[in-house]
Amino acid sequence: MNNDLPNLNGFPTDNLPSTKLKYDIVASKFMTGIENHHKRNAPVSLSNDLGLIGAVLKGLVALIVMLAAGIWWVLKKHKNHS
Repeated sequence: MNNDLPNLNGFPTDNLPSTKLKYDIVASKFMTGIENHHKRNAPVSLSNDLGLIGAVLKGLVALIVMLAAGIWWVLKKHKNHS
């Protein structure tokens, strides 16, 4: 490397492909670190859990209503034939 090119704490400032590759690798690791930090410190989303619980409860209520209607229909038919 030429001595007339500035060197920023071990990071060259030329436009060589190897230099660009080094900066791409450093930037990728930096962004991965930031993303991991955000994931670790993200608040727990309770709304997603409550939405799932609500969907399951709605399904159970619908199943109970359908079973009750089916039993009522069978008893009604049985009563009419007797």
